[in-house]
Amino acid sequence: MCASLLGLLLGGCFVQDRSYVLAKPDETSGSWRIEHRIDRITGKPAPTAFVTTMLSNNKTTAIRPALVQVMCFEDKPIVRFSFDLRVGADRNSTFAYRVDNRPGSEVDATFLEDRKTIAIDDTAVVARFIEDVSAGSMLLVRTESLFAGRTVAEFRIVGAKAAFAPVLEACPLPAGAPARPAT
Repeated sequence: MCASLLGLLLGGCFVQDRSYVLAKPDETSGSWRIEHRIDRITGKPAPTAFVTTMLSNNKTTAIRPALVQVMCFEDKPIVRFSFDLRVGADRNSTFAYRVDNRPGSEVDATFLEDRKTIAIDDTAVVARFIEDVSAGSMLLVRTESLFAGRTVAEFRIVGAKAAFAPVLEACPLPAGAPARPAT
């Protein structure tokens, strides 16, 4: 059953998106899949790096798929988490992460309207996340919400530094982007 759920999530990632063309074949870096794409409208590179996993939620017994993706959005890198169930809303939810055995904490993140997608788009928080994940092997993510309960996902992140390189080349962090501590 887990394999079929993961297949459903991944199926959405591999459907032909006609707004992009491949710049070169997809590749992997450790646990990460890297898609080298070019936006057909602007002609700009639009690479993305992602890894999938299974998650748990304290309000359901079903184990569901999840995805973490580093990509360009509006010419800057963002981190996007996609879940197969509702995990929270901006008004009543928190998001936190931890890499390996290093202390983690809550960070500023936006819960999108579908309540299944979370974005980290603040430049300083993205810089810190990329720095933390690039040096790690395991990412633990937690969302907590009054209506959706607690959701936990554990991602294998080996190879992140190389996976992020094409994304950061296409949309680099601003020079001197402060990697402020997680809040």
